[in-house]
Amino acid sequence: MEDLVQRLLVVEDDVTVARAVSRTLARRGFSVALARSCTAARALTQRFDFAVLDLDLPDGNGADLARALLDGDKVRSVLFFTGSRDPALLARARALGAVIMKSSGSVEILAQLTHLIAESVEPPQSRTAPSDKARAFALTSASKSQAR
Repeated sequence: MEDLVQRLLVVEDDVTVARAVSRTLARRGFSVALARSCTAARALTQRFDFAVLDLDLPDGNGADLARALLDGDKVRSVLFFTGSRDPALLARARALGAVIMKSSGSVEILAQLTHLIAESVEPPQSRTAPSDKARAFALTSASKSQAR
């Protein structure tokens, strides 16, 4: 049976923010692991469904960490929860996942995670409905018949 609990990594160096985000997400049913630095996050051996990363960390930045976690297949999707104003760093982060400003609060994190979860669940395919290719062929054939 597949594990339905979403595993989430939070990487945040601010203790107060880390505690608040972790509690909010745990109350919503996520299994939350917390790391306070890039080094601590890289040392974790388990895989995660999602990571919520700060961009400004004491030993690096969240964009580089995200790339390493994604490339190492340690995490499926990332989003950033940051107060950073560095335009270059924000652009690098946006190329990897959603960027949420800390001023938006954890409600926005939940909204983004809900969206990511919904995207990852593929709707079941009907075995009796014609495929898109078959529908396109039927439309093309019908148009040619009417043109004659």
